[in-house]
Amino acid sequence: MNENNKKQQNTFSLKGFNITSSLLAIINYYSEDDINYVLANYLLERINVMDKISIYDVIDYCYVSRSTIHRFVKSIGFESFTHMKDNIRYMRIHSRAFIDFVNQSSFTDYIMNSMVDMLQDINDTLDQQNIGLLVDLIKKSHNVVILNADTSSSSAKEFQLEMTSLGRLIKLVTNISGNAGILPALTEEDLLITCSASGNYAITTKDNVQGVRARKFLITLNHAKQFEEYYDTIIFLSDKFQSSEHISNGMQNVYTRYGINYFFDLLFNKYVQKYLM
Repeated sequence: MNENNKKQQNTFSLKGFNITSSLLAIINYYSEDDINYVLANYLLERINVMDKISIYDVIDYCYVSRSTIHRFVKSIGFESFTHMKDNIRYMRIHSRAFIDFVNQSSFTDYIMNSMVDMLQDINDTLDQQNIGLLVDLIKKSHNVVILNADTSSSSAKEFQLEMTSLGRLIKLVTNISGNAGILPALTEEDLLITCSASGNYAITTKDNVQGVRARKFLITLNHAKQFEEYYDTIIFLSDKFQSSEHISNGMQNVYTRYGINYFFDLLFNKYVQKYLM
């Protein structure tokens, strides 16, 4: 891949990491008479041909002004309507990976065997790393924030709920949440945990993380050297995966689907064992 393509791939923002999830969030949370809903619905219904739609098509169909469209596009993380369209092809790569992951005649056998191997691999890999330090920082830090792509944030939300039951509040920031302003307000007494199994989200949010003063952890499979510039500590789920310095091809496997979930279960277990027993 040439340098120009790498730079273009890395032009996503904290919000613009995934076009589809940003649009679906609007559909899920806004009322149908809201102009943001109207625009998101229009684009989602044409998601497979969005790169062929002009801004004038949107103006004519949705009865909105050009400035309204620009405000909408910026609100989901893109600099312009053209910038949003340019990134559609990367969304399609990720979409294709979802299909390829399950499109196997012996899928159940694959999942069963792969899960056993993955669990053992994660156990062995984490045994070589200082998970206890993260447990202690979660206990002692003033604020704890998890940064996670919304499409893969279910395990982080479950961990957030579990920790709240113990009286420990953890905040969650995703590419569609409206609380990203808490990141630059973090101090040296706080903790930021970025979860990015493939490394894609960590790459696209590195500018958001770089200036954060909190102690910074990254949970990932990706061994890219650039992460050492932005994170104080990197916890690897496995040593079997190569590094990637740019947004990958939407890797989907048992690690990206279930690895972070298992990691949070292990983390919660260690927290309970140390501070509640």
